[in-house]
Amino acid sequence: MREKELSNPYSKGTTPERRFTLVKSQILRGRRNFEDLFSQSSLIKSHNVNLRYATYPNADKNTLVGFVAPKRIGNAVERNRTKRLLREAYRLNQHIVKDLPISTEIGLHYVFMAKRAHLTFQIVQREIILLLEQLREQVLSKNSPS
Repeated sequence: MREKELSNPYSKGTTPERRFTLVKSQILRGRRNFEDLFSQSSLIKSHNVNLRYATYPNADKNTLVGFVAPKRIGNAVERNRTKRLLREAYRLNQHIVKDLPISTEIGLHYVFMAKRAHLTFQIVQREIILLLEQLREQVLSKNSPS
């Protein structure tokens, strides 16, 4: 008799090479966290999405990510759709910056900010990848021993 296949292939102790999850503990939340980030941050711009980030010398500050769609984008439906696109594009490409806090021993908080509505997933994903690669370069160049 054939052995039953597992519905979740990672449940028996094997882990995938790259996990595509975004748990709630990785999401930047709270007014104070956003105020701290916006008061002492750097900005990386692209055509449709901006990335604002801050590094902290204390490695205890985890890597946290936020997603913002301002009211000028449109009504709540448009803003929520835009934030879902940002979250999904980040979730699939978070591996680009996942090891930064470990290798540089810093805390890293960043926020993706949409600049306009009616974006497609392909556009958002392309810009998220570009922004994450630029973030990686900037953080590594700031924290590399001179």
